[in-house]
Amino acid sequence: GAQSLEPADAIITALGSAAPRWVRESGLAVDDAGFISVNQHHQSPSHPHIFAAGDVAARTDRALAHSGVHAVFAGPVIAANLRSLLAGEKPRAAYHPRAHNLYLMNTGDGSAIASYGPFAAQGGWVLRLKHWIDRRWIAKYAALAKKA
Repeated sequence: GAQSLEPADAIITALGSAAPRWVRESGLAVDDAGFISVNQHHQSPSHPHIFAAGDVAARTDRALAHSGVHAVFAGPVIAANLRSLLAGEKPRAAYHPRAHNLYLMNTGDGSAIASYGPFAAQGGWVLRLKHWIDRRWIAKYAALAKKA
């Protein structure tokens, strides 16, 4: 498609994540970049009662992007493994990441950008999709809170 330069008030460069200093100082097993090492159960090999996911964790069995989407999907796995640990059992649930994840970013001008593997799109329809997904996600957890 056609490419163009658009005027901007500000340009933000996102260069990835960095592990916080406290992680390396915590005594937990960490990778070379200082992220908490975890197995497929998201359990620390050095401290089996510690679980981590998302931007602070690094899988020992595979490379995984430091992305919030992985923290979201690993959450139920960690919850199941904590229940197993509390019952005196070994964690059994494993997080199996998808090959591609959908990333949606509101651009603040009535549209959004979508990225899924090698595909990308932009427009108002992407923002409507983002809002629909966000509302469904929040409604799911609001229903859980009412049950508690």
